[in-house]
Amino acid sequence: MSQLRRSVAVMATLTAVVALPATTATAKSAPSKNTVAAVQKNVANADKATKRLKRAVRLGQTDVALRQLRTARSQSATASRSARRMASSASGATSSANAAQALTVAGTQYDKLLETLTALVDDGPAQTQIANAIQPTVAGKARIIEILTSLLPSLPPSAQPIVASIITALGAGDATEVVNLDNAINGGTLPVGIAGIVSQALAIATEAIESAMALINSSVLPLLPTEVQGPLGGVLGTVTSIVGTLIPSVISTVTGLVDSILGSLPFIGGGAGGGGLFGGLLGGLLGGDSPSTPGGTGVAGIGGIFDVITDLLGSLFGGGSATPGTTPSTGGIVGGVLGTVTSLIDSLLGGLLGGAGPAT
Repeated sequence: MSQLRRSVAVMATLTAVVALPATTATAKSAPSKNTVAAVQKNVANADKATKRLKRAVRLGQTDVALRQLRTARSQSATASRSARRMASSASGATSSANAAQALTVAGTQYDKLLETLTALVDDGPAQTQIANAIQPTVAGKARIIEILTSLLPSLPPSAQPIVASIITALGAGDATEVVNLDNAINGGTLPVGIAGIVSQALAIATEAIESAMALINSSVLPLLPTEVQGPLGGVLGTVTSIVGTLIPSVISTVTGLVDSILGSLPFIGGGAGGGGLFGGLLGGLLGGDSPSTPGGTGVAGIGGIFDVITDLLGSLFGGGSATPGTTPSTGGIVGGVLGTVTSLIDSLLGGLLGGAGPAT
């Protein structure tokens, strides 16, 4: 899925958390700066600096780019620290829910910053500073995912499925950073010194997504809404059995499938998607044309993977390939996937890995 749609999904879940009753007060022991409002202010500043960073790089303004990079990183880190303090001082359901709100806002900003940094690292000014900023940003996002996960048991029962979905979306619902870094390396235009930094960042970003998948599979899955536990369990169970060997195209595909399953939830995608969610899903997930698009070419280097994913998505909804303009039911998700998702994922990974998928 595109970064935009994933961000919208995460913020939609945040709205649902905010709507929970009795979540407006913060822990009494927390300093006034450790509030949801303070975190939102830092994130707004970071987001503004991130946008200015992109513009400065595009215009070749090195000094401006460096200044905005420092601001974006500083404000993102401040937001994260405040949110983490709220989590550490939370003493009940109300303060825990507030901490979850703050962590979601801070985590989403880290994700936006990470996408921006990895997209800019192969072009323009400040390449060294941008490259060096990637690993700390990956680590900051991973820390938020860990703390959100540890916070789950103390949340109100009505909030746990929502926050579990946030964790899943942040950790395993998008792999833009991995794809960006892989493209930068394969482009062959990086200076030697920066190429080494980017290669290391790619390894760390890949490991972070794999670790998040394992964490979700072991600790978060039982708290997700019941209608997505089966499909996600099938996907994550298969993928986490072969961590350490996943290439970027596989990770991108799998995270896209995770996102498409999460998109069926009412508080993320507005209900099981019809043409709006699935009509252009394949092209949106993998950066190419849907196989149903007249003249579509699909994704270079992946061969017939679109047919496999089309079949997979069709099976997720209890029938044939997803058809634009139709509305699959939630019941179809559950009934259609439980008996077939593991074999389909095996086929998917086998195709991407040249027939070397995991044993079933």
